[in-house]
Amino acid sequence: MGDDDRAATQAASEVLRESVDELLVTFERQRAEMAEVGRRLAATTVTAWSSDNLVRVDANTAGIPVDVHLTAEAFKRSTPEKLGRSILEAVQKAARQAGEVSQQAWAPVAALAGDVPDLPDIAPGMPSIKSLVDTLFPDPVTEPAPAEPMNDEDEDEYFRNRSYLDGGK
Repeated sequence: MGDDDRAATQAASEVLRESVDELLVTFERQRAEMAEVGRRLAATTVTAWSSDNLVRVDANTAGIPVDVHLTAEAFKRSTPEKLGRSILEAVQKAARQAGEVSQQAWAPVAALAGDVPDLPDIAPGMPSIKSLVDTLFPDPVTEPAPAEPMNDEDEDEYFRNRSYLDGGK
């Protein structure tokens, strides 16, 4: 091997070493940012109300309800069926909000990862981390039609002919 070949090999090795060093620095920044985002999200909740304002749902950033609140009016102004739809609506709104909050929180980490090569770029045949990250944020659920409040005649008829306390019997 001549001096020219040796110099070319050393230059190529130095370029590769610098690339690996940059990659490691980026990975460390990303790891620290991910830990911070995780801590922030763990302490965050979202709140959503049904369109009829009878149900409030608080959920964590995974979209899991942590509290469900029914107003006192919920039992006066609604039927069990409509109240069930109101609860479902509020839960789904909270889940969508949680997804939006999570996506916003993870956006800086995703931006930082934009310049980092994916595993298949480095080692062919490896699974794609970028594809895995894309699956962390599924499409939101479809929004149901808002619950319609009962008019006075429907409300009187409902409570006159059946009791919500005994299962409608």
